[in-house]
Amino acid sequence: MNNTYIIAEIGINYNDSLENCYKLIDVAKEADCNAAKFQVFSAKNLYPQSAGSLDWKDNEKEYSYDIYDAVKKFELPIEWVDQLISYCNSKNIDFMSSVFDIEGLNIMVEKGMKSIKLSSYTITNIPLIEAAAKTKIPIIMSTGGASLGEIEEAINTVHKYHNDLTILHCSIQYPTKLEDTNMGVLNTFKIAFPKVKTGYSDHTKEVSDAPIQAVYLGSSVIEKHITLNRKMIGPDHFFALEPEQLKKMVKDIRKAEKAYKNNEYKIDTLLYGNTEKKCQTHEQYLRDFCYMLLYAKKSFKKGEVISYKDISILRPGKKDKGLEPKYLKLFQNQTITASKDISFEDPITWESIL
Repeated sequence: MNNTYIIAEIGINYNDSLENCYKLIDVAKEADCNAAKFQVFSAKNLYPQSAGSLDWKDNEKEYSYDIYDAVKKFELPIEWVDQLISYCNSKNIDFMSSVFDIEGLNIMVEKGMKSIKLSSYTITNIPLIEAAAKTKIPIIMSTGGASLGEIEEAINTVHKYHNDLTILHCSIQYPTKLEDTNMGVLNTFKIAFPKVKTGYSDHTKEVSDAPIQAVYLGSSVIEKHITLNRKMIGPDHFFALEPEQLKKMVKDIRKAEKAYKNNEYKIDTLLYGNTEKKCQTHEQYLRDFCYMLLYAKKSFKKGEVISYKDISILRPGKKDKGLEPKYLKLFQNQTITASKDISFEDPITWESIL
């Protein structure tokens, strides 16, 4: 019996083509993965319209584009979801999707999603985690860029409602260098959270170096980005696995499972790295860019009551930071007024309410 559940992360790599979605599901199935995973998000619930520009580069050139407009183009059409679920069912592979906000969560739960995937960038979004946990559906949660304390708070939030939770070690660096994978964090998780299942979400360009180590360190889930071709246009193609590479990774994972069972394996010290779970230097930029915070849905005059319904939970992009999402409950439980004028999409800060 195979112990490791392998998720082929299609994400946004279908390039706005339903046909490519089907092809990528086929790739995942032919490689003998357990699940094909997409991402369900909407620009309006992910970034402020004033988030700024995103700058990135791949092996060939540099790119810069408006964040909000670009994210809008990457949205998975909701009308496709039923078709993708049906196609996955016909191929006998699990359909999965990451969700990034409560609206998307509710849509996917209504469509019968059997497990909930939460990205690293939502690990401090306690309202979303709580809403996901209340469904009693199993949760898989990535932890890139987070501190051990932040992970503990997320775990405790889930455990108020159920215990079917898997946390994935992850580095929010695309691609992640092998020496930055810090696979030893998986051992840290075992000690800190002995009742929680662990796994690994891999962003290295290498086919299976890190996934093999994840198996040796007891991972029950491994996730990896896939693409039809690394040369396709888009921010997630150039470090993803092409079809033949994906097949090799799955075979290598299955071999590693046998080696682990027979105690015939060796931990690579380069990949084992640092066991301290914290935001590493190479993760700080994307943590600041993508960890979700509180922003104003409308303008407020000084002295005006701020309703929690008028607050968005969004990634900041290049905007100033608001409060962490867990503080949204303050606006539900008591009357809080603006201490100064607040404009649309301004961050909600202590200074703006005290």
